[in-house]
Amino acid sequence: MVKKQISFFLFYFFTISMFCQVGKAVYGKQLKSYESDTPDNASQYAKKIVENLKTQEFQLTFNNQKATYKKIKFLNNNTSPVLKAMTEGIIDFRGALYYDNASDIILHEKEFAGVNYLIKRNKIDWILTKDTLKIDNYLCYKATTTYTIENTKGKHTLEVVAWYAPEIPIPYGPDGYGGLPGLILQLDNNGILTSLKKIEFFKKDNKIDIELPTKGKKVSEEEFNSIVSKQYTNRKN
Repeated sequence: MVKKQISFFLFYFFTISMFCQVGKAVYGKQLKSYESDTPDNASQYAKKIVENLKTQEFQLTFNNQKATYKKIKFLNNNTSPVLKAMTEGIIDFRGALYYDNASDIILHEKEFAGVNYLIKRNKIDWILTKDTLKIDNYLCYKATTTYTIENTKGKHTLEVVAWYAPEIPIPYGPDGYGGLPGLILQLDNNGILTSLKKIEFFKKDNKIDIELPTKGKKVSEEEFNSIVSKQYTNRKN
């Protein structure tokens, strides 16, 4: 098991040298584990949240140089505000993501407190393993990484597990994860599974133009987290 920081540039040239990839991939979400032996009221809420998660879909649109990732299926308008808030809290994704191979950049376009931000995502340090898993007839390899969150209970290190398919040589994936030598087909982020539901490849002459957003306040992940933290602190005072 060797720890490597993967550069988008390597995959850019690798992909171009192989063949042209243009298409769309749709992902769904679910809880990795669900305990049914909970109190009745809690169980009913949990079941509804699980059902809500299964209705959500996210689309990755890609070409060799760029990709974009957006939510394409939303909760029903009749969903109760409480269930909607709980489901959205688990999903924890708003806005749109943009991947740029040549510039080695992932941008998260996101609105917060009336301001549109362009958040430059941090580079991911992946640990590549030899573990394999067959997903939809694709042989996938396992890669892991960690990140740290801080809440009222202190700092916590969480693990992310990605299964990527070298047979699809594009360095993209769901939720801003990528930079691996193949498309991520499944992502386990702290018990939330994001899995490929379907993928469609287009003919070489079918071009998909993807432009990175330019309007918005450009910040790093750390700067954006600080802005959010200060905003919530001010609300409490």
